[in-house]
Amino acid sequence: MHSGAGRLAPMPTVDLESVTIAYDVYDSDDPDPDAEAIVLICGCGGPAAGWFGIVPALTAAGYRVVTFDNRGMAPSSSPPAPYTVAELVADTLGLCDHLGIRTATFVGHSMGGWVAETIAIEHPERARAAAFLGSCNVATSWEKAITTVERDLARLGYDLPPLFFATETLRYLPNSDLQQDAIVDGWLALIGDMPAWPNPGRLGQYEACLAWSLDSARTQGWPSIRVPCLVVAFEHDIDSPPPRAREAAANIPGAGYVEISDASHLGPFTHPVAVADALIDFLASESSLPRP
Repeated sequence: MHSGAGRLAPMPTVDLESVTIAYDVYDSDDPDPDAEAIVLICGCGGPAAGWFGIVPALTAAGYRVVTFDNRGMAPSSSPPAPYTVAELVADTLGLCDHLGIRTATFVGHSMGGWVAETIAIEHPERARAAAFLGSCNVATSWEKAITTVERDLARLGYDLPPLFFATETLRYLPNSDLQQDAIVDGWLALIGDMPAWPNPGRLGQYEACLAWSLDSARTQGWPSIRVPCLVVAFEHDIDSPPPRAREAAANIPGAGYVEISDASHLGPFTHPVAVADALIDFLASESSLPRP
């Protein structure tokens, strides 16, 4: 465990049944041994380091925060594809078991939100609360089409240029941002020459995403959720549009709903303060909950 939002040493790892998971645990500068745990779950292709803007606010609020790289994203291992959301759930709970965390608040972005959602439905005894960021919705036609393309490209295994992967990310910015050279150039300077995401991790995660998006029956579990939940939507999100997210929240008993303006699907990275504030306000409102 350590304090602060940065880490120079290699991430610790845990060997689970079929995968090695790399993780970090962050505490406040004056840690409370009884601090509530928040587990942050990455989206498809998202690195644990991407939570850098949110972790400090959560630890400053007194929470113990766990981040980790999903199977298929280094330095975690990449078992053979395909992967499933059920496997990602098992990885998440296996890590919690390793850390001695019996219950936690599970916060997931995009694919990670599907993991948090499944935990809330199938393992409510493990969740004090759950928050779904840009993830809780009936799948859109865009989401199903683009995920199919991504899966098929991964299947082909072509050696695509780094700039392709950078523009894949940039397409999730609001159009108004993409019209501004300074914003695009800033992002390209940051991610334009990053190494390509290799198989089998890339294919494995996209297979999990596509199977989830095509499974229309999964939404039938929403009314059964009894864990306190927060649905966070982003104004310009094309994967999880606000109208779809509001509809989902209305089908989860007692769920809260927050929409972050001017943000896109990349909201946790571009608007971390707003996301962290929404999470902290939600958790404060649920602070009287009894421990499971």
